[in-house]
Parts: sequence; structure tokens; C-alpha cells
Amino acid sequence: MDRLFPFGFPGPTAFYLGLYVLTLVVHVLFMNYVLAGVGYLTFTSLGRRHQGEGLDRVTIRSVLTDWMPFATSAAITAGVAPLLFVQILYKKDFYTANLLLFHRWMAILPVLIVGFYLLYLLKSKWIAQRSRLALVVVSIGALACFAFTGLSWTENHLLSTDRGSWPGLYESGSMVYSHPQLLPRLGMWAVGAIPTMCLLVAWQLFQAPRRGRTLDSGAVRRLAVIAVTGIVLCGACGGLYWSRLSESARQAVTGPLAGPFLIAAIIGLAVQVIGWIDQARQTAFCPRALSITSMGLLVTVIGMTVVREAIRLAAIDLEPLYAQHQEAAAKGGLIVFFVFFIVNAFLIAWCLRLTTKTADRPRDSA
Repeated sequence: MDRLFPFGFPGPTAFYLGLYVLTLVVHVLFMNYVLAGVGYLTFTSLGRRHQGEGLDRVTIRSVLTDWMPFATSAAITAGVAPLLFVQILYKKDFYTANLLLFHRWMAILPVLIVGFYLLYLLKSKWIAQRSRLALVVVSIGALACFAFTGLSWTENHLLSTDRGSWPGLYESGSMVYSHPQLLPRLGMWAVGAIPTMCLLVAWQLFQAPRRGRTLDSGAVRRLAVIAVTGIVLCGACGGLYWSRLSESARQAVTGPLAGPFLIAAIIGLAVQVIGWIDQARQTAFCPRALSITSMGLLVTVIGMTVVREAIRLAAIDLEPLYAQHQEAAAKGGLIVFFVFFIVNAFLIAWCLRLTTKTADRPRDSA
């Protein structure tokens, strides 16, 4: 594994970068479902009271309410692997950012726990018996928890690539890091989560009639409109983010490593729009349109994940860490990693199957 791989990375470094990107893609898919899903629940809670959902018909909101706690646990579980690879790949930079943000960074764990249980509260009978104000407060609370987590991760990521700000931030004792790219980058990833959520919910609703459930007739067009809106907003935020990038970062994005993936991501966005337009013309969810959209989404997520990493690589020199990567690769834990990866994938699939069976059972009208 000592020989140089494409783009000049030694074998161990290229290996860890590849595994990091692949595991991050899995995490991003679950994370997008949660982030955009909680946003949808919060937005719709501000409208009329949703009574009787899930009793006679399946709606976007009822699906998200039922599945959000599970999706959150899946997103957290899927985030463990990329987190470990980040610590191997960017040891000093990642840990320094953690230490500089200090309590702000450590607060992620309790905040996630609170958000997780608020999602359970949203699907409880207790909240159904409360006033709309209680529903709004709980929804906003859950969204605030996940928004804080996203903000903290974005701060940490940008801080880890900005070594020049480390001394000043340390001297000031501040645990808040500001950067011109912070809001557009956060906005791009937040609204970029919307198409993923819409597609996954569409596949869930596609299965509803086949399980004897009545589908909300307006869900087809509504999801299509929301998804395309999310794609347009993502493009707008991406343009603003591009305007804030340094020249070296722009060269990395359009260079030989990330350039082809950027083009693929843009093509994937176009394919998604085509798929959603096709779906919007249907009266029911169409497997052809959803399959086309799924392929476009997967290409976009993979492409943007590589672009994301190329921007970081433009700011962090990995060469001093090559020896550590080689040493880590010699530890022989790859087999253990893949064994637990397969075991966890099986357990998650099993939980999905059990959860689906439970959701298909007739519910009380109480």
C-alpha cells in the first residue's frame, strides 16, 4: 500500500479517504432525512391542527412523525464510521478545532439526546391530546437541537481548515467561531437535505397502498414541488458559497480531483429535476420516476461529498500525516471493521423490517 495512487496520495491515505467518503455518503442520506424531515414537521405544525393522521390515511407528516426517531438513531450510528476516519485523516486539525470550541463542541451530545426524545414526544399520544401551542413548541425545540448540531459541525469543519485563526481564537477564549463561508455553507447543506427527504418519503408512501393504507392524494405533487424548490435553493446557496471560497479552494473544486465529481453532481441535480417533473405529472407515485430521481440523487450526494473533501484537502496538507496513515493501515483492523459493518447493516435492515410491520398494523382511533 506504499505506492502512490491517483492524485498523488499514498495507498493508505487514498484508502482512508475512499472509505471516509463512502461512509459519509451513508451518513448524509440519513442525516438529510432527519434535518429536512424535522424542518417539515416544524413548518407544518404552524398550520392547522393535524388530527387523525395515520388512522385513515398516510400523509407526509404521519410518515415523518413515525420514522423520525428511528432515522435519527440511524443517522447517529452511520456517523460513527466517518467520524473515526476523520480522526485518522486529519488528526491535528480536527482535534484542535474540537479543543478550541470546547464546551460548544461537547454540547452536541446532550443537545442531540434532547432532540431525540423530543421526536419521540412528537409521535406520542400525549402531544396529540395537547394544544397546538404544545405541538409547535416541541417541534421548534427539536428543530433547534438539530440546527445547533449542524451549526456546530459546520463551525468545527471550517475552523479545522483555518489554522491562521487558531491563535486569536485561543487568546480570546471565545467558543464561537465566525467565518464568511459559515452561513452559505450551512444553508447549502440544509436546503440540500430537502430533495433527499422528499425522495425517501416518496418511496415510503409508494409502499402504502400496497400495504392496505390509504394515501394522501396531494402528497405526490406536494413532494415534487418541495423537492424542486429545495434543489433551486441549494443552487442559490451553492452560488453564494462559491463566491466566498478562496482561490485555492476554487481551483481544488474545478481541478482534476473534484472537477469531474462536480460535473457529475450538477448532472445529478438535473436528473432529479427531470424525475420530479415526471413524477408531478402522475396521480400516484411512479417507480420509474422515483428510480430516475434516486439515481440522480445518489450521483449528486457522492459528487458533492468528494467536492466537500477536495475543499478541505486544499486547506490541509496531509503529507506530514502519511506515515501515521501507513501505521494505522498496518494495524490489521480492516477485517473487524467490515465484519461489524455487515453485522450493523443486517441489524438496521432487521429493525427496518420490524418497524415497517408495526407501522402496517391497524391503529387505535384514540
